[in-house]
Amino acid sequence: MREMLLRLIQLKFRKRRRHKARRGLFVTFDNTLCRNQIGDIHMGGLSYYYEDNGFTMGMRAHTLQIVTADDPTGINHIAFKIVSDRETGSLLFKNRRINRQGIQFSSLTLVQKHKLRDIIRHYTHEPTDPESEAPLSI
Repeated sequence: MREMLLRLIQLKFRKRRRHKARRGLFVTFDNTLCRNQIGDIHMGGLSYYYEDNGFTMGMRAHTLQIVTADDPTGINHIAFKIVSDRETGSLLFKNRRINRQGIQFSSLTLVQKHKLRDIIRHYTHEPTDPESEAPLSI
């Protein structure tokens, strides 16, 4: 119950709109070659799903890269901070635990912000937070 109330409060006071990512938008870390599908993304961060096998994806990484199916170069060297890492609660596959990790970008250059804004426009659906009506800003 407490966690549900915290989620409602977070939804009400978000600074940026979250956009649900389409298929083909991935995040990779500098310490692994594994690509993970992004669940949602905004100008301040992103979230993605991964299979929990004991190794937390971004723990030892310093930067991440956002790539698309069309553009494998994407946005490089984004500094980040892990803000949440939770089990999804629903098992999609037998004997596998799927976690959702939330990432906050530490600092973006103007070029990175411009590329990120373009990715959000072309690789996402409508915003998932209907209450936040702020325009997409840099």
